[in-house]
Amino acid sequence: MTGSASLTLVGFDGSRTPRPDPAQIAAAVRALTIDNWFVILEESEDTFLQVAVRASSYALERRAGGDETQVGTSVDTLDEVVWAFQAHGRREPGWEARFEWEPVKL
Repeated sequence: MTGSASLTLVGFDGSRTPRPDPAQIAAAVRALTIDNWFVILEESEDTFLQVAVRASSYALERRAGGDETQVGTSVDTLDEVVWAFQAHGRREPGWEARFEWEPVKL
C-alpha cells in the first residue's frame, strides 16, 4: 500500500494527510499522548476509524454510515491500535473481527 486512496488521516491539531501510507499512519498513532489525544482515519464524515487516549487504554471506534453504525472497543496497547489503523487503511477484509465491538451511545 503506497497510500490509502480516498482516506485522510486527521490529527488532534487539525492536520490532514490525504492518502496516508503505513508509516504515516503508524507515526500519527504512536504520537498519541494525553494532550495529543486522538487520531482519525476517515473515508467520509460518516465512515471512519478513530482512537482516543484513556488513562490506561485506548478507545477505538469505527463507523460505517450513520450514528447507529458506530461501535467501539477498548484496546490495551499502542501496537494493537497501529495494527488496526494500518489494516483498516489497507481495507483488509475481516480485520475488525480481532476485537469485540459494542454500540457507542452518542
